[in-house]
Amino acid sequence: MEPEQPAPPASSYPRDDAVAVAALAVVRRALVEGVPVTREGVAQEASFALGATSEDALREVDAAAQRLGISSLS
Repeated sequence: MEPEQPAPPASSYPRDDAVAVAALAVVRRALVEGVPVTREGVAQEASFALGATSEDALREVDAAAQRLGISSLS
């Protein structure tokens, strides 16, 4: 019998996790459902995941993207 693996540690960056959830939700909808990727779609998903206004959520998405070396989304 294999020893039980410990659960991975919870992220210490819940806001970054919320940004990742939003981005992956948009990608999933595009790949699986054929929904076009739009700025409005990203804003809607990010707003829901972050519990923020669309404008504030997009700022957080943009900040996370820049921390990861991706050019500004705006």
